[in-house]
Amino acid sequence: MAMALCVTVGSGEILAQGSEAAGEHARKGIALAKKKQYEEAAEEFGRAIKADPKAVRHYINRGQAYKAAGKWAEAAEDFGKVIELEPKNATGYAERGKARVSLKEFDQAIEDLDKAIDIDNEDADAYRFRAFAYLSKSDFDKAIEDYTVAIEQKPKDIDPLRRRAYAYSAKGDREKAREDLEAILKLKPKDEEAAKRLEAMKEQKPEDAASPPPAAAP
Repeated sequence: MAMALCVTVGSGEILAQGSEAAGEHARKGIALAKKKQYEEAAEEFGRAIKADPKAVRHYINRGQAYKAAGKWAEAAEDFGKVIELEPKNATGYAERGKARVSLKEFDQAIEDLDKAIDIDNEDADAYRFRAFAYLSKSDFDKAIEDYTVAIEQKPKDIDPLRRRAYAYSAKGDREKAREDLEAILKLKPKDEEAAKRLEAMKEQKPEDAASPPPAAAP
């Protein structure tokens, strides 16, 4: 009898469903993931793959566990397998794209995220990660465009506002950057970073106004 369980790990959902043997390993993997034992979870999901090698969900599960463990290359490989098995699977492209952002493979990440968005244009995280890839390539206009979509889809999410403010600053649009920082403070009045950046903008000359770039991937 098919069974289904799920647990959220990072930005992804681990799902167990299918044959009895594979399902048992998937359940063990989920239990380990809940305990943040991600490498052990990945091993269990690997056993689920051996028991049911055509089931896309097991590759997604293991990919998410690898991501949570910081094993981006391994995660990208598993999400590539998802694409191989299901070429129209938006999750496969989106998750491989995110892993490639973390690997700083920005051009390949953009290609994957383009495909993910073509399949599912309501995935705010896909826009957010593609924006970060553009931002890392100093393509500020495209980054701003994608962050704007992400903000429209998740208006209470502070992160894309923060990063769009940087993109505006980097291209010299201090007014737009200020508006984003003020929007952050409306959502989170005690946000120290936004407050400090606004104060710094008041004291800086226009040519010195760009804030330090975000150091880490979303």
